[in-house]
Amino acid sequence: MADVRYAEDFIAVRPREAVEARAAELIAHCERRTDSDARGALAVHAWALDPAGPAPVSGRVLTDPLAEIDLAVEERAAIQRARDVERPGAERAFARGAAAALQWLLGFQPIGF
Repeated sequence: MADVRYAEDFIAVRPREAVEARAAELIAHCERRTDSDARGALAVHAWALDPAGPAPVSGRVLTDPLAEIDLAVEERAAIQRARDVERPGAERAFARGAAAALQWLLGFQPIGF
């Protein structure tokens, strides 16, 4: 049985069903072609749907149910990592995908990197 604390109808501004549908699309995409952007986005969706483990970019572990502020903190960490030219390209791409997914969850217009 699923943990009831993570069974909210909405994740930030998105209905849970929309997040699940987008996660399924990303899973199918990653099965056809592995790219770091898509893997970052998928990691965010998986974490948002079941935040029991560490956050995909910051590694933060939540002790309370996922809240919008947690998504925003993770989004800022992802943007920072995506813009860090000292990091390897694949790591920056993963962070770019994660940032875009977090922005979508929060209802923001995605920004460029």
